[in-house]
Amino acid sequence: MGAEPLIVNAQDELVEQLAHPSYEVVWNRAIAVFGGTELARDWMNTPLPTLADQTPDFVARSGDADRQREVLRILISIDYGMFN
Repeated sequence: MGAEPLIVNAQDELVEQLAHPSYEVVWNRAIAVFGGTELARDWMNTPLPTLADQTPDFVARSGDADRQREVLRILISIDYGMFN
């Protein structure tokens, strides 16, 4: 069995999430950013112009790693206060 990568700090965690995106990674990041499942669910189900008016949930469930990274980058920007 391969060992899980050791997450040392928040930056390492973000790097790992971006390297291996999935619906679960996106969902967990949304919960962390919005502080709970209710607000995360609301955001995940809101169409965003930056995602061609698709919902983050739809994009995250697509299985397309590049599109999942788009959603993660938006969440990271929101988390760090850099989203316009």
